[in-house]
Amino acid sequence: MMRRTLILLFAAVTLAAPLAAAAPAGKIFAMPAKLFPVGPNPNAVACRDLNDDGQVDIVTADRGLLADPREERPANDELSVLLADPKTGYTRQTPSLKTGFGPYAVVIANVDGLKWPDIVVANFHDVRHRDVTAFLNLHTEGIFKPVEVRIPEEKLVYARQKDGEGIPLFTKPGLTSIAVQDVNGDGLRDLLATAWSCDAIVFMEGNKDTIFANPRTFTAPGAPRDLRLGDLNGDGKTDMAVVYYASAEVGVWYGDDKGNFTEHTRFPTRGNLPTTVRIADMNNDGLPDIIVSHCHSEDSIVIFYNDPAGTWACSQEICLGKDRRVLEHEIRDIVVDDFNGDKRQDIAAACYASGEVAVLLNASRGPELPQTFVHETYPFAKGKPRALDAADTGNSGKKDLVVALWDVNAVGVMKNLTKTPEPEPAPKPKKASEPEPDSKSKKNR
Repeated sequence: MMRRTLILLFAAVTLAAPLAAAAPAGKIFAMPAKLFPVGPNPNAVACRDLNDDGQVDIVTADRGLLADPREERPANDELSVLLADPKTGYTRQTPSLKTGFGPYAVVIANVDGLKWPDIVVANFHDVRHRDVTAFLNLHTEGIFKPVEVRIPEEKLVYARQKDGEGIPLFTKPGLTSIAVQDVNGDGLRDLLATAWSCDAIVFMEGNKDTIFANPRTFTAPGAPRDLRLGDLNGDGKTDMAVVYYASAEVGVWYGDDKGNFTEHTRFPTRGNLPTTVRIADMNNDGLPDIIVSHCHSEDSIVIFYNDPAGTWACSQEICLGKDRRVLEHEIRDIVVDDFNGDKRQDIAAACYASGEVAVLLNASRGPELPQTFVHETYPFAKGKPRALDAADTGNSGKKDLVVALWDVNAVGVMKNLTKTPEPEPAPKPKKASEPEPDSKSKKNR
């Protein structure tokens, strides 16, 4: 027993993150040439072609300031839709889409079975029971039909902080992230959301009549703050990675393709107050890894590497700041994608306190650990980066960065400057009279 314990302990490998020398003058991205106004305090951003014109559009969840849920207007209640415009770049659709208070997370997905993608938003404040709003894309002059989705109160019990009078300091359910995907194989997209203040994860089946139905909850102690979906154990079924804000843990949940999830394991995030989780194969070994960022206590991003045994024993920490005891950057969001076309996953971070976007380019050559990253910094003279998305906004075949900015209440597009590699010339066809390399030896046999 002692030998087995020692082996498990030594298996928990910790890796420092090598950062290559500072990036050269020619950076991957250009700073935004223009900012496009949106509503107050855009907390999330999502990009997709909404009107079938071949151009990427932008949606922001304009949260405003979160106040006491007992107030008449405890937060802002709108989404901004920016439609691509060849003359101006983007034009904000008016009026804005009205949703529940405190829109916190937004995804774009086809949930009604029609041709065009719809918009789904999770709201933080449950005033009037407007927990989730689906805006169905009618493809008629930018018209979206709102469908309100309520989570029954008895499904969620408040589990966070209370004041001296026993009144909740926050709100129920306090939705902070959302994912929309068909996880039970019925052809309809289902919904999963983190109910932060209730220590729960919400699951709702896709429904052709009501869009989402039959809400269920999975108990998830520790204040689940963010989730992502992916096949984490290679069985072809949709699994889930969850980050827990209060307990500073990552939870790996295995799915059964019927809408049920079971937490397989938990492990510490190597920092305090984690807010964001992503899934991507960071070292090209064919296994999806988990990437976590911390916000209010330290400026760290941690990669947890997957392994065939499902132990997640090896991790690599990347610290953006010079001193982990000092909060310099305040990472509010991260996006993981291949920015420079080298078939390796890179990371971009929205740093609110330092007013910059940090880009970590994966400079590794193979699957060996630790991976090496080149650090680029993009400071904003105005506005505080709060949320990110990666999208090909110019149909160039390259992923740009779309940045939602607080203080100036705007969105900026950081264009990707990577040169598209020229295609290799096709081999010249051989002449009919040209002998095969082995023809002489064959003739002499």
